[in-house]
Amino acid sequence: MHSKQIRRPVGPAQLTLLQQVFDTACQQYQISKDSPDGEALALILVNSLQKGMDEKEALAALAEAMAQSR
Repeated sequence: MHSKQIRRPVGPAQLTLLQQVFDTACQQYQISKDSPDGEALALILVNSLQKGMDEKEALAALAEAMAQSR
């Protein structure tokens, strides 16, 4: 049996949160927004938010970990 992860829709407030975390991470870690790293970061943030990670600090920590692992 395969359990499927529920993905929540992203609302306007969450979109603003994602944009803030993404912009800050790109600036802080010198990630070009349209680079493969920038696209990967955006995808990871959106997927994490859809799976329930909706706190700014948690998303920022995830962005930091991703930036340091590249």
